This record gives sequence, C-alpha cells and structure tokens, in this order.
Amino acid sequence: MSNAAYIDVNEIKNVVTKTVFYEVKVWDNYNEGDIFVGDTEYPKTDLDALQYCIDCAFDMPDGINDVIDNLLEYRKGVTINATFYEWDEIKHLFGIN
Repeated sequence: MSNAAYIDVNEIKNVVTKTVFYEVKVWDNYNEGDIFVGDTEYPKTDLDALQYCIDCAFDMPDGINDVIDNLLEYRKGVTINATFYEWDEIKHLFGIN
C-alpha cells in the first residue's frame, strides 16, 4: 500500500555524557527504523540521506527496507528533512532513468 514516506537526519546528544552521534530516521504510516550513522560522518544533503538509506536498506530491519521498497514499487516521492521530492527528482538514485 502506498503511503507518505519520510527521512530525517538527526543529531542525538546524550545530555549526561555530552556525546553526540548521528542517525537517519526512516518511516511511513506502517514502518519505521533508525540507522546509526556514527559520531563524525553523516549525509550532508537530502539526496545523500536517501542514497544512504537505499545503500543500507537490505542490511537493515524490515521496517526500513519496506519503506525504501515502497518508494520504488509505487514510484512515489519522499519527504526528506521537511522537503518533499517528487519521484522524478529521486528515481536516478534507484538506477531508473
């Protein structure tokens, strides 16, 4: 079933230890998941964040994989960091012309 999909790149700070790390959160109406990115490197652009999710999807829990699969199956856009991208703007990341 097609539904709205979202991706956010987040900075997470432990308020006690002051350590910082980054994650990419992926979700839709039915699935969600977080990809731990690290403490120094993270996707710097929206399309880099989507590419990171595509590259990681098959190694991630089913929720993340399902969200990415649905984008491809239904040829639909995605909201990344509060900006919506139409399918035509992202399809090249899936290897589609």
